[in-house]
Amino acid sequence: MSAVVPQLALPGELSSTFQDTFGSWRPQAVVFDCDGLLMDTESLWTQTQEIVCAQLGIALDQGLRHRLVGLPASRIGPLMAERAGKQAADVIKQLLDVNEVLIRESGKPMPGAHGLVEAMAAKVPLAVASNSARRILDVAMAQSTFSQHLAATVSAEEVALPKPAPDVYIAAAEAVGVPAAECLAFEDSEAGAKAAVAAGMKVIAVPQAASQKPLAHAFCDSLESAELRAWVAAWTWAGEA
Repeated sequence: MSAVVPQLALPGELSSTFQDTFGSWRPQAVVFDCDGLLMDTESLWTQTQEIVCAQLGIALDQGLRHRLVGLPASRIGPLMAERAGKQAADVIKQLLDVNEVLIRESGKPMPGAHGLVEAMAAKVPLAVASNSARRILDVAMAQSTFSQHLAATVSAEEVALPKPAPDVYIAAAEAVGVPAAECLAFEDSEAGAKAAVAAGMKVIAVPQAASQKPLAHAFCDSLESAELRAWVAAWTWAGEA
């Protein structure tokens, strides 16, 4: 049986099961986004932006909010700094300082994340590809037990360009020693899904914000999805009994 080549679609356009979408294709590795996907920290990042905008005396309107989803402090800081008449480096540090405090106080795994990670770790190597700064990614990971199941974590600080460029996903694939085309990525944002697709990965999107409509090969409402767990449990590869 040949593998089905899944087509990219927007949320709501795919109604088939994961088996129907991916056919006989099975990933050789899985790469997760962190914020809003593995960790319930996306709202804390939004809160960080609100706090810093208030401290700077600038407005965080809906248009700007949408532009900032999925982007790192290195990209958001300069936008805020320009509006506030401040130095970009100072605003970036301000964002990271506030965000680190919030994550230490309130960061927690997304529902279903631990169980899915454990199930997948028994099958294939796992990695995280995050747009967060390394210090923020490490703090987020410390709020969970994910690290014991991960072969690698990659921060946007460690590559040339952050998402939506594919660099973090390409680096994650290299870190686990698996071609990007043989990797499955999990994302919640438009920028993240675009990055994973550009890297050549298959993508399952789990969007949390109604404003986000990522292009992906498949979608699910939550990492608690029974259908997703059943598909993972059925993963087998050629030559296995």
